[in-house]
Amino acid sequence: MDSFQYCTLQEPPKEAKAKSLGNSRKKRALVHYSKTWPSRSTLKIAFMDNPTPEHKKKIIAAAERWLPYISLKFEFVEGVEGHIRISTEGVGNSSFLGTDALEMFPDTPTMWLGIDPEHEDFETVVTHEFGHALGAMHEHQHPKAQIPWNKENVYHYYQNRPLDPVSREQVDDNIFTTFNDADALYLPYDRKSIMHHPISNNLTLGNWANPINREISEKDKELMRLIYPR
Repeated sequence: MDSFQYCTLQEPPKEAKAKSLGNSRKKRALVHYSKTWPSRSTLKIAFMDNPTPEHKKKIIAAAERWLPYISLKFEFVEGVEGHIRISTEGVGNSSFLGTDALEMFPDTPTMWLGIDPEHEDFETVVTHEFGHALGAMHEHQHPKAQIPWNKENVYHYYQNRPLDPVSREQVDDNIFTTFNDADALYLPYDRKSIMHHPISNNLTLGNWANPINREISEKDKELMRLIYPR
């Protein structure tokens, strides 16, 4: 099983207030179009705490792996005011989905990157979280995935992680619940997607496992080009 902790997607509280970023689209897609950023816009990205210059450099490099496949620009800014606001404190890794970040109060993070910058899969985790920030959802929740989960083993594993345990409800939301076909634009199921959690054989029934995907897959790239056309 993976030695680091992939994210639980965050959802904004009902009382959160929104900021605007130009004209947002109302269409829906895989990446819910209602949660994607306007094409050809610039996202300002801030750090809420004070990571070292080397730590910050590694985050920026991982985030920018998406740039060849989207029409957005990233502007990493000084200070704490940004459309995406990163906290590197704590141990968990999570992000709001796309423009859900705009619904948060401006003095709160929208992404948490608690993974040690020296971890061998630091780049993978940061890339995964920025995929969520762009609107991409978990590939293992694809409606055609048909993963033969051993649900009780999955609940036990995620509820008993020593660093970042999560509830049964969070497991349901982030592992088992599939996309609604009416709400999602998606390509055929992609086991190589960087948005797919690694899955060990003891979390499934029979002989089914998926490794850690460390690269942005060809289908990931194709999907981003569809969502953010140049």
